[in-house]
Amino acid sequence: MDSDYLQKVLDGDIQSFSYFIKNYQNGAYGIAMSIVKSNDKAQDVVQESFVQAYNSLSSFKMKSKFSTWLYRIVVNKSLRFLEKEKKYVAEVAPSNAMIEDNASYNEALKSLKNEELKLLVKAILDKLPPKEALVLQLFYLNDFKIDEVTSITNFTRANVKVLLHRGRERFYNVLKNNYNISNFNDLIS
Repeated sequence: MDSDYLQKVLDGDIQSFSYFIKNYQNGAYGIAMSIVKSNDKAQDVVQESFVQAYNSLSSFKMKSKFSTWLYRIVVNKSLRFLEKEKKYVAEVAPSNAMIEDNASYNEALKSLKNEELKLLVKAILDKLPPKEALVLQLFYLNDFKIDEVTSITNFTRANVKVLLHRGRERFYNVLKNNYNISNFNDLIS
């Protein structure tokens, strides 16, 4: 379906680009928010990303999904925004705490359904370093596979796996230490 609208836009039907905005603005916003950590800034990044995507549409080779291409633009714009604002926070060394049952936490994160949990997750992601929050957002909340995450972020596969591991660990520690929740499975049952 994306390819049909893409062709319409390339043929001069400017209004057809609204299809992409409607379908991808929430995902783009979530990605931007996980990096820039501010509603207004994330909205600016998303708007700039859609403008760049529209202006660069003729260079889109369709070797990947449109969403992958767009989200890569969002990631790049977000990271550039942080560099400009000099708010890019250096990542701290990962803690040595291990999550005893990674699989259950992974499944719990994938099964988030209600708004309270989504708000809690958003609040926790806001406390994580930008790269870790981004990778967790893409993998768990946007349901991208690791290969897609590497395409969107331009991180290596190994780096994505490390960031996922660190992010899950830090996520759990924030959940436990800031919200006094030690078992995420109890929270969702």
